[in-house]
Amino acid sequence: MYAGHFAAGFAIKARAPDAPTWGVLIGVGLLDLLFGPFVLAGWERVTLTPGVSPGFTLDYIDWSHSLLMSMVWAAAYGLCFLRQGRPIAVVMGIAVLSHFVLDWFMHPADLALWPGSRVHLGLGLWWLFPVGWWFFELAFIGLCLAYYYRRSRTLRTFGHRCAAIVVVIVFLHVANSPWLAPH
Repeated sequence: MYAGHFAAGFAIKARAPDAPTWGVLIGVGLLDLLFGPFVLAGWERVTLTPGVSPGFTLDYIDWSHSLLMSMVWAAAYGLCFLRQGRPIAVVMGIAVLSHFVLDWFMHPADLALWPGSRVHLGLGLWWLFPVGWWFFELAFIGLCLAYYYRRSRTLRTFGHRCAAIVVVIVFLHVANSPWLAPH
């Protein structure tokens, strides 16, 4: 849900216009930014599955994507923005935590409660609807970007490049479509 995370980031920005856009966008992607180095370090594991949506299985992602660690990363990230005020710090933490919430819809039960937990969460739209998940995410993206657009036109303090943002996010979503995945 890469494009969906970014769309959520813009919706968060629309709700909290004083939050730095760059900070919100890093926040919504932070768990995935941690995942890469954690895989390289051997702390987490992934297996490629060409031709099977979404193209990989996340064998062990407990240090970057478990509920507890998502809350830890959210708190740590939020603390980095405390000098900008408590409301901004809270928004940044919410941006990070939104990643877990959105992943819950898409991931099969691979989101642990904490590292090593036997309980894993995930609705699994990727597997339940190998093509339909894409339309679910597209609808979510549309709602988030419509909210961003509407708030930007009402407040007029952000969103001056709204059309470019929409193009980039839709391009990211189309590039991640099941029709372009290698088989």
